[in-house]
Amino acid sequence: MLFLYITAGIFSILLILFIIACLRALIIKKHYNDDKPFFADKDGIDLPRHAENLSEMIKVKTISNRDFPDNTEIYKFHELLSRLYPNIHRVCEVVDIDGALLFRWAGKKGDANPILLMSHQDVVEASGKWKHEAFSGEIADGRVWGRGTIDTKGALCAILESIEGLIAENFTPYCDIYVASSNNEEVTGDGAIKTVEYLHKHGIRLDLVMDEGGSVMSEYDSKQGRMVAHNAMIGIFEKGRANIKFIATSSGGHASVPFNNNPFAQLGEMVHIIEKHNPFKKRITKPVRVQYKIMAPYMTHFRHRLLFGNLWLFAPIAAHYMHKKGGSLGAVVKTTCVFTMAEGSKGANVIPERASMTANIRFMLHEPLPRSYAKLGKIAKRLGLRMEMITGFDVPPVADMKCYAYKYVNRCIEEVFGDIPRVPYIMLAGTDARHYTKICDCVLRFVPLMMTSEQINSAHAVNENIYIESLARGVVFYREFIRNYGDDN
Repeated sequence: MLFLYITAGIFSILLILFIIACLRALIIKKHYNDDKPFFADKDGIDLPRHAENLSEMIKVKTISNRDFPDNTEIYKFHELLSRLYPNIHRVCEVVDIDGALLFRWAGKKGDANPILLMSHQDVVEASGKWKHEAFSGEIADGRVWGRGTIDTKGALCAILESIEGLIAENFTPYCDIYVASSNNEEVTGDGAIKTVEYLHKHGIRLDLVMDEGGSVMSEYDSKQGRMVAHNAMIGIFEKGRANIKFIATSSGGHASVPFNNNPFAQLGEMVHIIEKHNPFKKRITKPVRVQYKIMAPYMTHFRHRLLFGNLWLFAPIAAHYMHKKGGSLGAVVKTTCVFTMAEGSKGANVIPERASMTANIRFMLHEPLPRSYAKLGKIAKRLGLRMEMITGFDVPPVADMKCYAYKYVNRCIEEVFGDIPRVPYIMLAGTDARHYTKICDCVLRFVPLMMTSEQINSAHAVNENIYIESLARGVVFYREFIRNYGDDN
């Protein structure tokens, strides 16, 4: 009888909690607020000039190459910047760090921690058939076309346009403003590393770093004839990553006389375990909880608001659901491991004496590099495989969301783009920003450019382009951001 009472009591409590969760899912629903319209005649905004300057930047083929590094085009780009932005090169301190650029604009309060805005100079190659030639910088259909418009010369242009204009107005910022632009971000080069070393050596501690990552998710409304903002995605954290090689050996032999458990059979079992029996823990960590708490009220389906709007109750269920869904949803709740490369014998009829598969690992907070590496090591040892770390870095710190700088970024987004959802999110890809966590507690991955999903997907693909209006609103954001930063702190 006592057991029945206890069971009934537990069931009653669970039922009450479920009813509360359902009520919360109904109450938290929100509709998107209208964004702010953009007026092209706003002070300091010159749409044709902004577009033409970005077009000139696109024409310089600053393609980075991991195997044959060459800064010839990078220095052509430096020379172009000196012509396009004479005020910056007259007033700011300019430091060339083996091709990486660092500008320092001195502020009126020298003892205040400075801020740093980032956007790299280099781009990836451009293959395939383009609507407008990849390095033409064509201005058509209200857009600038070409490799780098999204990733990330568009943002660099917006930053420099804003500073150039403010200097022309004899404005002096509250604190020192740094602009950093790596020459080899696309090949995971050392431009950002050397820049951080330079700043650290000079005792610089930054209040804020803002690099590529999230943007203002938008769509073009043909009826209104303008971009309409839906939400701003602010990257507060990026996963750690490594490339790990798994190696199997044998005596080798002719393929006509096969034997059991040959090297690729061993490696195949490793792949099978990772794919079908994922060894990594699924967990709703604090950054995930923060992200979905803000996203939940805007979710269309009641079941999603119920699940993600009540993570205090459904966190274990949500983690399992997200893992099963896979893709970007599953990647935020666990360390991921994907096999991407394989090597074996030179002949199709030869069983290799040595075969290998390389996996790309992305580490999550609750299972960082050492823990994930050890877990993979146990599986590899059981299968008779050897592991070799090719490259890797651990999980960087999460940005401080309680500081003035983070709150100020959110306020500027609202002032420029309207009262749209501002979502702190986990970035799955890597950026140069991770290096700056050494000298800054608030490192964000966000550019204030309005992008459609099609434009975001054009980065590293064909027909990369950006709306001129988006570029101009980026200039407005950086102008307002720099003009008022720190005065109300």
